[in-house]
Amino acid sequence: MILIVLAILMAIGLPVSIAILVPSLLYLFTNDIPLSSAIARMSGSVNSFTVMAVPFFIMAGQVMNNSGLTEKLIAFTRCLVGHMRGGLAQVNVAASIIFAGMSGSAVADAGGLGSVLIGPMKKDGYTGSFAAAVTAASSTIGPIIPPSIPMVIFAVIAEESVGRLFLAGAIPGFLLGLLMMVMLRFMPQTRDVKVYPRATLAEFRTHLPAGVLALMMPAIILIGITAGVFTPTEAAAVAAVYATIVGAFILRGLTLKRFRGALLQSMLLSGNVLFVVAVAGVFGWILAREGVSGQLANWLIEMDLSPLMLLIALNVLLLLIGCVLEPISVLIVLTPVLVPVIGYAGIDTVHFGVIMVFNLMIGLVTPPMGLVLYVVGDVSGERFERVVKDILPFYLPMLLVLLLITVFPDLVLWLPDLVFN
Repeated sequence: MILIVLAILMAIGLPVSIAILVPSLLYLFTNDIPLSSAIARMSGSVNSFTVMAVPFFIMAGQVMNNSGLTEKLIAFTRCLVGHMRGGLAQVNVAASIIFAGMSGSAVADAGGLGSVLIGPMKKDGYTGSFAAAVTAASSTIGPIIPPSIPMVIFAVIAEESVGRLFLAGAIPGFLLGLLMMVMLRFMPQTRDVKVYPRATLAEFRTHLPAGVLALMMPAIILIGITAGVFTPTEAAAVAAVYATIVGAFILRGLTLKRFRGALLQSMLLSGNVLFVVAVAGVFGWILAREGVSGQLANWLIEMDLSPLMLLIALNVLLLLIGCVLEPISVLIVLTPVLVPVIGYAGIDTVHFGVIMVFNLMIGLVTPPMGLVLYVVGDVSGERFERVVKDILPFYLPMLLVLLLITVFPDLVLWLPDLVFN
């Protein structure tokens, strides 16, 4: 019943946090459970050392965005791939791969890169809708390549290693970016647009520091975690400090006013995410109390699916849900339900975590919700329908990589197994 109420509230457009909280409170009242139990569950959900990594990662990304590094990073990326057919479209995807190491959020990547790249792409001969579509598609790379806020959320709920999940997303993320760049090379939309001259050694040297500064952040995070120097939460705090030092003292673009703006944006985004985490803690406890995961497991056992067929079925489920719900809420609601099921089937939790996040990133660029599509539509001034039409070809590399990581677990598990075993 509470799932039906949740679906109705989301369908009428209520915020996800309220849509989760209302049926949870109704359940407590109808079952004579004290309200204090809900408060305890909510505080317990966010009273986690690992969850603290989320606001720190958000702050690191916001500080970098406000320091002017985005523009410098794009100039560096143009030196690398701007001479390839597709020009700034190739730069857009390559910049998303590097930018992924700073924000860990698809929406942040789409907004940050879109505001800088969509205008110049129009001047170079691209339609506004195609420029927006490229930006939206490439932004899905961000939460797959480490660091990743959705990966942290999944790790906390599934009680899995953040470091392993971070490393597990690296190969799928880079593979997705590579396939997008190959596809752009042959698309008709890239035939008659501006291509930049191959960068000279002097130009490369000029813009190289920005690339190094951007790549240092994920390097510090991954090396620190895998070497046992600090925990994921401490790594996130180090990333925030690093971003502040780089922005204020090296790039000198982070003024006091911009820093205050970055802190305000970080607090608003963090508050939104953590409130969803809090209310979903109550909802997850109710689902566990009602034995939803056990019922689902029994139903799947009766179907007698092989691990591969189970993953394919879950892919379809997650793709459909991701089209209408925001990723963090899906992770919080479904992870405690699905993890016991995949565990019974013998599927590695890290493998499933990457598959789950990958599905939800595709949902961010898929109607009817497609939050990232609305973001790039606002930035570009293009109608939603036109952006959707131009993003259709990009589902091919996204679904192909999803299929590959589903069928071949080693694409996901090889790197974390190599480092941690």
